[in-house]
Amino acid sequence: MDQTPSVLRCAIYTRKSTEEGLEQEFNTLQAQRESAEAYVLSQRQAGWSVLPERYDDGGFSGASMDRPALRKLLMQIEARQIDCVLVYKVDRLSRSLLDFARLMEQFERYGVSFVSVTQDFNSTTSLGRLTLHILLSFAQFEREIISERTRDKLSAARRKGKWIGGSPVLGYDIAAQGGKLIVNQEEALQVGEMFRICRETGTLEATLRAVAERGFTTKAWTAKNGNRHLAKPLGKSSLRLLLSNLLYTGSVSHKGTEYPGEHEAIVDRELWAAVGEQLQLNSAHLRGKKHHPQDALLQNLLRCGACQSPMVTRSTNRKGNHYAYYGCAKAQAGQGAGKCSAGAVAAVDIEGSLTRQLEPVLGTQISRPVLQQSVQRVTYLALTGRVSVTMRDGSALEYVMPRPNRPGVRSNTPPSLGRVPRITRVLSLAIKLKQLLSNGVAGSYKDIAELSHISRARMSQIMRLTELAPEIQEELLFLPRKVRGTEGIYESDLRQIAREIDWARQQTLFRAAMDLAANCRP
Repeated sequence: MDQTPSVLRCAIYTRKSTEEGLEQEFNTLQAQRESAEAYVLSQRQAGWSVLPERYDDGGFSGASMDRPALRKLLMQIEARQIDCVLVYKVDRLSRSLLDFARLMEQFERYGVSFVSVTQDFNSTTSLGRLTLHILLSFAQFEREIISERTRDKLSAARRKGKWIGGSPVLGYDIAAQGGKLIVNQEEALQVGEMFRICRETGTLEATLRAVAERGFTTKAWTAKNGNRHLAKPLGKSSLRLLLSNLLYTGSVSHKGTEYPGEHEAIVDRELWAAVGEQLQLNSAHLRGKKHHPQDALLQNLLRCGACQSPMVTRSTNRKGNHYAYYGCAKAQAGQGAGKCSAGAVAAVDIEGSLTRQLEPVLGTQISRPVLQQSVQRVTYLALTGRVSVTMRDGSALEYVMPRPNRPGVRSNTPPSLGRVPRITRVLSLAIKLKQLLSNGVAGSYKDIAELSHISRARMSQIMRLTELAPEIQEELLFLPRKVRGTEGIYESDLRQIAREIDWARQQTLFRAAMDLAANCRP
């Protein structure tokens, strides 16, 4: 007697990196979904069925996990409402190896299969996971090649004086067919008047007052998606940008070189040069002086560990020196009996210690945008100096901020905080060397070995550690410091574990090694 196969609930996920073309009646998201629906239909005898709900991320990069449809998909997977996820190609789900590995782990945890319509493999086997890894590597390579070609194409167009896109400037409109600027006569008269006013007044401030009296504003325009950008009064910075824009002379600039443009000039070259020289002379008194500090590195991320209030930035000048620090907003308000008594922390101390802790994960080029994308919250407890960091991917780390050793800080340093485990330092080195190769600083492992002054044999040993599962690498990078005794887990053991292709098998061996190290620890 035949048995009816159980229903396999299939969710179809689609993605496109840009919004271009999504307004069309039949776009790439619909094409991806139709291909997946046809695949499910071919498996109907096995009980496959498409869920009606759509998971479409239009205009979202595959390099980030912050996508609304992907979040909804993962929530329904956790609620066990999905049995299989289908995509047109692997890179539609993610272009990041680390993110993709975490998604596969989450799929396996909830018993969810993964299918790529155009790439045949089984995600439940070690060979299938290896195939996924290789495919994603090529997807990332393809993305980088496309980016390089796009940059080369834009550079070539710029050198020919073509308009390559962006927000239109006052005085020009974009031609109906696109790709070219045409003069807006009414706005062009305003632009010419602004240049003449600046030439007569001699200062930006006087020009701004005269422009405001005449009612001149920024450009009003409508984007392709229908969003309207209303005209606004000109400010000092927007006026300076306008008066220094080479575009008005009929030329374009690319990487510091000037090229003749395809568009018509609005301002005489001599007038433009005279105004530019005036603005440069008027700003001469600012040279050599420190400007106001930019947004702090941990702005909107740092919280007080005592009361969980935001820690805001403050600055002061003493004996001609500028000092920046973070202070609890509740402590500085000084109101009511619930006032927080937490002290402030120097920006140079907490920012420096945090970047050193995150360098093994985020690299050495840590900036405010990088932190905003990677870190969810940083908590600082002034009483003990403990810093807790919560990452957006769910991982976390804690450390005690070392007592700073610089003038003006008390020298009663706390007891030694111990040493960073050797395996953490070696793995950090391996990741850094791999970055040198991927960034093109070195062409091969042989070159890296010569740059690092190590033998090729030792180079192979170190790089073997990068073949560990991402979760194992993450745990090794944040091992607690050692005050005394042996470290328990050794590099040779980890190299043997890294030889396993199956990451699940690696995890089993790693847990056994860590348990053995814990039992042998003095």
